[in-house]
Amino acid sequence: MTLRLRSAAMVIVCAAQAPLAQAGSFLTDVAALGYSASNMDRSVDPRQDFHRYAAGNWLKKTEIPATDPDVGGFSLLAHNLNDQLLKIIRGAADAPADKRDRLQQQVGDFYRAAMDTPRLDALGLKPLEADLKAIDQLGDAAAFGKLAAQLQFGFGATPLINAAIGADPKQSTMNVLKLYPGIRALNQDEYAKPEGQPIRDLYLGYIARMFQTLDDTPEQASANARKVLAIETELAAAELTLVQLANPSANYHKLTLADAQALIPAIDLKAFLGGLGVTPPDAVIVIDPGALRAAQKVLGQRPAAEVRSLLRWHVLSARAANLGQPWYGLDQEFSLKRQGLKAAKPREQEVTEAIGKTLFHPISQLYVKAYFPESTHRDITQMVGHIKDEFALRLRSNRWLDEPTRKAALEKLGKLDVAVGYPDKWIDFSSVEIKPDDYFGNVRRVDHFLQARALAKLGKPVVIERFDDPSGTAPIAVNAGYQPQRNNVDITAAIVQPPFYVPGADAAVNYCTIGAVIGHELTHGFDSQGRQYGPAGNLRNWWTPQATAKFTQRTDVLVDQYNQYQILPGLMHNGRQTLGENTADLGGITLAHAALQRQLKQNPLPKIDGLSSDQRCFVAWSQMWAYKARSERLRLLVSLDVHAISSVRAIAPLMHLDAFHKAFGTRKGDPMWRDSSRRVRIW
Repeated sequence: MTLRLRSAAMVIVCAAQAPLAQAGSFLTDVAALGYSASNMDRSVDPRQDFHRYAAGNWLKKTEIPATDPDVGGFSLLAHNLNDQLLKIIRGAADAPADKRDRLQQQVGDFYRAAMDTPRLDALGLKPLEADLKAIDQLGDAAAFGKLAAQLQFGFGATPLINAAIGADPKQSTMNVLKLYPGIRALNQDEYAKPEGQPIRDLYLGYIARMFQTLDDTPEQASANARKVLAIETELAAAELTLVQLANPSANYHKLTLADAQALIPAIDLKAFLGGLGVTPPDAVIVIDPGALRAAQKVLGQRPAAEVRSLLRWHVLSARAANLGQPWYGLDQEFSLKRQGLKAAKPREQEVTEAIGKTLFHPISQLYVKAYFPESTHRDITQMVGHIKDEFALRLRSNRWLDEPTRKAALEKLGKLDVAVGYPDKWIDFSSVEIKPDDYFGNVRRVDHFLQARALAKLGKPVVIERFDDPSGTAPIAVNAGYQPQRNNVDITAAIVQPPFYVPGADAAVNYCTIGAVIGHELTHGFDSQGRQYGPAGNLRNWWTPQATAKFTQRTDVLVDQYNQYQILPGLMHNGRQTLGENTADLGGITLAHAALQRQLKQNPLPKIDGLSSDQRCFVAWSQMWAYKARSERLRLLVSLDVHAISSVRAIAPLMHLDAFHKAFGTRKGDPMWRDSSRRVRIW
């Protein structure tokens, strides 16, 4: 299972799960990548069902692979990426020791250790013995603090409290300590809602079977599993929702260390921080005070045996994927059933993805050297400039902005920095020991290195590092991201590929795919969350009340629009939860189309495939979001994703563009028609 701290700090464009490998390749269909007129279904009237018109043939011929929860442009690109990475990784693993550099040694030996499954099976639970023993010896608050530090260093996070270092939202040049709630395997809806009962039943069985590997009797294991689920349900209910987390102003709680300690006296914070190698500061930012109070209630009122069960479960589940059988198999079985999958990914694919999440800069350096030409870097950088210029023009002519807000918005846009492909300076992993026969140890040493490196920044001025989020903005992430506290955008090397970008291809297609992604990320600086940060990345209100009211009036229309989309029978979208991304989608395609029009004035294009430039633009946008998913996947995404479902993204923003309606001749009464009075122009 993947366990991750919940944070509202980074806003990123959606990246879907990756599909299945076939016959030595992770890629299902190279031809499916990128815009193609053959993916259209011209028997469909675009005024009736534009997405079927734009991508109907793709939808007809594409099946979700047995190993995947969904399939779409992001996942197809992710598989193409995995093929490229596997070639690099195998080359590094097979190279003679005296012929490879440090990057290749680390990547190659990590792969060799992870693929040695007989050794992992033989080790059993030996890698976890020290942690399980520490849990059995729980004592007072100081001991609990030391254990929390041990678990965070050893497993990336704990189920009760976590510490991280980051920029102070109101003073973005200084690093401060932030306290986060614990982490869990399920999301809030899965713990609480009636429709989550099948997942809870599956989860209970999984926990119980894992406890039996610790020599619990079946009866003991079942009882302990129920206690773990009860505690996790209690903790999840106390946490902020995704909608609440999206409001940074409401989540800024800067407290003295003593006041933070009062929230959770059962864990000695000085002992916790000392165990992490951090000098306790005078003040901390508590992301979710209610969640820490809930953790205190668990520690103060639950029997110690139940707390031990929770911690034992965390240790088992957090590292099951790095163990041998039966732990690896139980973890894999739960993940497959939770997503409704019929088959598991090949081991090589899982290991490739693991390398991408751990040694993310070493493998990215090798990837950029092999697959990211300087010509692409130059072309995308030029496109960024065009779209950013278009944004500035639109801000200057925006009719609903008043002058003070317009001036501040232009200042923020002027300072918004966009980097393409990879960082100027890479994170140096060379001090991390990677062994060819210690997979579990390799993962822990990388985790420890990254956490210690981050924790050492406490109290120091912020040094902005680019492409430093392994799952979000590493150069090999199929993604792009805006960071509000840095006021910058990273466009990764991996996303500058089909279906988002084809070198030398039709400008109408490239602008309305990768250009729209760029515009999407720029808009994040001015969406419902990003707009609360000023030009220097500080959390402050730079809007007049009048401009705020007009902005909210427009975004409320988007909330209402997306609330109307039914994803499955009885399952509706949450327009408030997805508002930031929906605003960015509208801004992205609007800016991209406008920048395209400006380019076409200089270099007009003829009809291609019987389509005008505008028509190809909007078809390319819709094809980019062509998507099929299992019902389990859709339910999960609706409950926890801040992005709309891709098939909704394929049409919803277009309905606000006058140019779309003109290009396809929509009329009142058509399903694709949206009255001009209900079309939103924000940026």
